[in-house]
Amino acid sequence: MTENVEKGFFIELLEIIKLATIFAIRKMSFQSVLFFMAFLTLGLGDGITSAYMMEKLGADAEINPIMRLVFLEHGIGGMMMAKIWLTLMLLFAVYVVQLKSDGHAFWTVNGFLIALTAGGILAMNANLSAINGLVPSSPGEIIVIYMALVLLLTEAGSYIDTH
Repeated sequence: MTENVEKGFFIELLEIIKLATIFAIRKMSFQSVLFFMAFLTLGLGDGITSAYMMEKLGADAEINPIMRLVFLEHGIGGMMMAKIWLTLMLLFAVYVVQLKSDGHAFWTVNGFLIALTAGGILAMNANLSAINGLVPSSPGEIIVIYMALVLLLTEAGSYIDTH
């Protein structure tokens, strides 16, 4: 039964990826590409590499206690769905901000999306380093870099939007 659930999950995951890809191709604006890259790196990339890391090294390898608990309670499939859902909700909130701003926050939103993508890349790098037995970047360093990028890029975007 577990195999059927996992097969169903991966089929649904492939369908989500397929729909996201079709959406991105149809709406190939700069901002759409940024949304898609943030989803790929933060949602899928970080989710897949952290799930694989926990599967290979144990749940204690994950620093995030919430994702660790989701992994222990629901396995890889549940953790991946939670990570994808959380990422989609975050991106939806950013999309709503963009819509409500009537285009006055275009570069601010782009700066935030670039920071999300960079954060996803940093998280994937840390997960892959741990999987390969290398010393990963400390979570504190990753968070500080991510927060600095968010502050700098959104402020720069805000400045461009207002001038």
